Amino acid sequence: MVRRNSFFLIVLLVTGFLNGYGYSQSRGQGSTFMPLWSQDVDVREKIFEVLYLPDEDLIKELFKWPKFTQMNLEEKGWFLQRIAIMRNKQKELARAKARQMGLTLNEDQLNVFEKKFWSKRLELEKKFIQETEARRRELAKELEEDLRKEFSLHPTDSSKPLEVKNK
Repeated sequence: MVRRNSFFLIVLLVTGFLNGYGYSQSRGQGSTFMPLWSQDVDVREKIFEVLYLPDEDLIKELFKWPKFTQMNLEEKGWFLQRIAIMRNKQKELARAKARQMGLTLNEDQLNVFEKKFWSKRLELEKKFIQETEARRRELAKELEEDLRKEFSLHPTDSSKPLEVKNK
């Protein structure tokens, strides 16, 4: 569980760093309640593709990304370190999954398994997002309505601190 969470934190860090932001509103994409992981699936898909490129091709591809070209040398080095960490984490997690499934694979098979595993996981995430998007919007709307009701009923004097009720 810790491995999976740390991997997704790295993915979020890299996607957020590439984009320079983490909220859909700043991207002009509707609701601010859209989770970071769902709004950046396309960016993450691009990152996963780039992770499998040889180092020389990786550098060439990264220089096509506007955010990367705006980085100073220290930031580029930091970013490349994060990509190396992601590559290692992906490899570790995919190989652990192969072991968990009881598969005995040679190195070439492990490399193919790793790529397939992550591409299928990305497809699964996209499907999950599509299936849950309507419910997420519904819940976000309910949340906005509840907050609007709660805070529009009691206009506050800006000089008084807002009381928070714990339920």
